[in-house]
Amino acid sequence: MSEDIDENITSLFQRILPLATSVLLLMISYIPLDFSLFNNIRPAIGIICVYFWVNHRPDLFNLWSVYFLGLLDDIISASPFGSNILALLVLYVLITNTSRFINAKPFIVTWYWFALLSMVTMLARWLVVSVYYSQFLPLTILGFSYLVTAAAYPLVSLLLAYIQNRWIQDEE
Repeated sequence: MSEDIDENITSLFQRILPLATSVLLLMISYIPLDFSLFNNIRPAIGIICVYFWVNHRPDLFNLWSVYFLGLLDDIISASPFGSNILALLVLYVLITNTSRFINAKPFIVTWYWFALLSMVTMLARWLVVSVYYSQFLPLTILGFSYLVTAAAYPLVSLLLAYIQNRWIQDEE
């Protein structure tokens, strides 16, 4: 009986770990820093986490996880409500439609695909926010945020890969 409970707790822990780590990293990314530049330009951790987990563990990080992460990103950030949800859902659709080109490829290929898909996602969010404010917002902040996000992807994906390899085992 005790072994069944342990197996159920372990299984539950493994199922919620991708979403829990994504939420934790998202909350850490919004910690205010003392540098004025870094408060406006920060990596889009939600995009990185969604890209990584949907590519590597789509069985554990599904559409509801993407929606919840986008909702949390909308609540934490100062962006118009729904813009991050829409952006992450667009990314989810893009990943699920292009996963056959991404899976089982070298890291550099997945990084290039991340750069491409995150650009499309960030442009979709920029367009939604621009429509909300009824004017085109400057692309400079978006460009710098995109570059920081693309540069941060290897470090964050390395952390997420460690978590996946260390704590999540495939069911037998």
